[in-house]
Amino acid sequence: MIPAQNWYQKLTVQFADGTVEVLFLDMSLSGRHRPRPVRLPAQWTRLGFEKCSCCPLTMEDYCPAAMSLEETLLTVRAHQSFEVVTATAMDAEQRTTSVQWPLQQVGAAFVQIAVFCSGCPVGGRFRPMLRDLRVFATGRELSKHLVYKHLLQHRGDAAASAQAVTAALEPLHAVFTGLFKRLQNVPKEATQDAIPNSIVVMHSMTMLLGIHVDKLIAEIMAELR
Repeated sequence: MIPAQNWYQKLTVQFADGTVEVLFLDMSLSGRHRPRPVRLPAQWTRLGFEKCSCCPLTMEDYCPAAMSLEETLLTVRAHQSFEVVTATAMDAEQRTTSVQWPLQQVGAAFVQIAVFCSGCPVGGRFRPMLRDLRVFATGRELSKHLVYKHLLQHRGDAAASAQAVTAALEPLHAVFTGLFKRLQNVPKEATQDAIPNSIVVMHSMTMLLGIHVDKLIAEIMAELR
């Protein structure tokens, strides 16, 4: 049996009112998230609705990342971003990790899955690098992990790694911006602020990564000496 190649396999979220939502992430063997199809996907998920300038897709009817997030919105729409929830994740090795975080921080995991594992051609470039990342990694852990993977790819060449990270982040910024714009068109009663705020959290992380990439490279190189 081929092992699943994604760090999240199941997410359980317990809200402050005691309700529990369990999301079994339908992952293909390639590690892609296959969202459960809704009867009629929302207009804002269509590829041409707010298509990213860097998106090479042409034949698809819907944006893969938006389709993934639509399923998430149905789960959290009755809750606010600041609500502290208990989230439990199961990874590919069936290990579980629990955190008590504000919903928007937990929501960053859903955004990561949508961008990196849905079939988005921009985010998909990062997917192979995330297979061994622990669930609920902090923004700094994720940033450092991505930088380390680029260093491995470039055989420890700091300059080449920094250039590669910067080049990879540029289209990723466009994806986060595009997703946020899409959600501005979701009716208020269909969503709260949790997922839009989660997108902002992830976008801010990648912006900071671009600023501090040289510092992170130096830190990793020092640890490896």
